[in-house]
Amino acid sequence: MPSSTTAPNSSGNSWASACRQDITAMAAALHRPCPVCTSRTLETLAPLTLPQPSGSPLPDGYRLVACSACDFAFADTPAPQSAYDHYYRSLAKYGGPTGTGAGQNPADLHRLEQLATRIETWLPGPDVRLLDLGCGAGGLLAALAARGYTRAEGLDPDPAAVRAAHSHGLVVQEGLIGDAPARYAGQRFDLIVLSHVAEHLRDLDWLRQLADLLAPGGTLYIEVPDPRGYRCDPRPPYYYFDSEHINHFSPRALARLFSAAGLAPAAFVDCTLSLPDGSTYPAFAGIARALPAADAPDTPPAMLDHLRAYIADSARRAADSVSIQPPLDPAAPLLVWGAGSWAQRLLGQNAIPLPRVVAFLDGAPNKQGQTFAGKPVVSPAEGLSRHPEAQVLVCVAVNPHQIAAEIRRLEPGSARNLHFITERP
Repeated sequence: MPSSTTAPNSSGNSWASACRQDITAMAAALHRPCPVCTSRTLETLAPLTLPQPSGSPLPDGYRLVACSACDFAFADTPAPQSAYDHYYRSLAKYGGPTGTGAGQNPADLHRLEQLATRIETWLPGPDVRLLDLGCGAGGLLAALAARGYTRAEGLDPDPAAVRAAHSHGLVVQEGLIGDAPARYAGQRFDLIVLSHVAEHLRDLDWLRQLADLLAPGGTLYIEVPDPRGYRCDPRPPYYYFDSEHINHFSPRALARLFSAAGLAPAAFVDCTLSLPDGSTYPAFAGIARALPAADAPDTPPAMLDHLRAYIADSARRAADSVSIQPPLDPAAPLLVWGAGSWAQRLLGQNAIPLPRVVAFLDGAPNKQGQTFAGKPVVSPAEGLSRHPEAQVLVCVAVNPHQIAAEIRRLEPGSARNLHFITERP
């Protein structure tokens, strides 16, 4: 899925080791200016600690900062773009069978169908050319092909995702997303899509060059999480801040990016997503056209005020608010199901009793064989088999109770004790 302009850094892991440090000891110097306007007059919103698996090139934390001029928040990450390029080529989850964007489960398929419907609003007919940047395994391309759009293609840095797309007959190239302006130079598209990609990208300068790839009157569609909808219910504190989502856009910020590219902002559309557990995820889309400048759509109220309130609420709830239910058996070993973003946040809050943990369980093959907080990461089947007496702490933020069904599948008749992270009343 997402990545940008620089080739992967073969020394990414050694770089990550060098920068692993307590977030409170980070130097005050800014690691990157505002990616939208390059301002260095920024406000620190919160420090975040996000321990990484041993193979990750990403840092163990960053400062979340804000640019009031752009109504924009972002991670002041010390990692260079090459570290993110390496991560999305080799270590991210988007190429696997459970990767979002592949349409392999009903909720993801429903999301992609809704996205295809929104996109059709901006298309004159099925003969147009479309380019999906960060297309993953091509779920959107498949949805569009089923509607008769035969000239849709994609670009993604993850070779596993590209292979999966090819297996379904989709036209997808392997490559860094930030290389798109050079990769497709001289070609023109009626629509370019970045769906839940821009929030992952450290460097955004190349976005300004996408206008050169649009046909006259063509459309750029960028869909991102909507910080105006961040809330602690039903998600845990700080849920929306992780190692991958390093940009938090407002309509004003996207409008500035569009204008800098010489595009005319056309609309900002609510795109709230439905998740597998029945809850929702806030998102919006910014749409711009390759047309002469026109009256811009009304820009909604400032996003940063809401984001500050969300961070304050997260801080209140995170302080001594996490409990494990039912309580753990102090005599039994502990398996932690999940080595992803939520487990990282919980480790950063010291909410996981690490001395009791014998292993982390994760279904992503690219995490297995690594260590996480000094503990091995193994497949669920291997971990359950090796530790038949272990209790299981579920660290899955969306629909955690699905793990009970998975354990029943792996261990028919098992009476394995499951425990869940909850907030104290």
